[in-house]
Amino acid sequence: MLPEKGSNKPCVLICVSPHFGWEKKIREVQAGMEEEGIPCLVVQAEEFDAVALAYQGAIASKLGVGLGIGAESLCIHYHKLPAEHPLFALNVPGTSAQWRYFGYNAARLVKGIPFKVQPTEELVQQQMDSKALYDLIYGIVQKVLRETGPRP
Repeated sequence: MLPEKGSNKPCVLICVSPHFGWEKKIREVQAGMEEEGIPCLVVQAEEFDAVALAYQGAIASKLGVGLGIGAESLCIHYHKLPAEHPLFALNVPGTSAQWRYFGYNAARLVKGIPFKVQPTEELVQQQMDSKALYDLIYGIVQKVLRETGPRP
């Protein structure tokens, strides 16, 4: 049940359809919003569609921003946008990093500052590959130095 627009404190409303693992999503979204300094309120809803949940939250929020969390999707909506056109939508269950970025960006929408760009999976993989390559080369150099010993 959503609070009426005039009765709640200024905050971003996070509307969630309870499902397995939803607590982890909420925790990450809230952490992102907390890091940006914007309050939020979590409400459970009967709706399953993240876009509809986010829009309901945006309409009910004094700040005009809602975040919807469904089992297979996440969404940020703004009260001035058409109901069927959310600002951001993630149509997969997502990762903890993605959930946190949704919290950051919902808060940044309220603050009117540029959104954080989430690293893509490819970029993350490249960074991991670079680290692995660095570690491999470092290990080889260390082994060569140990085997050859100090030079006079």
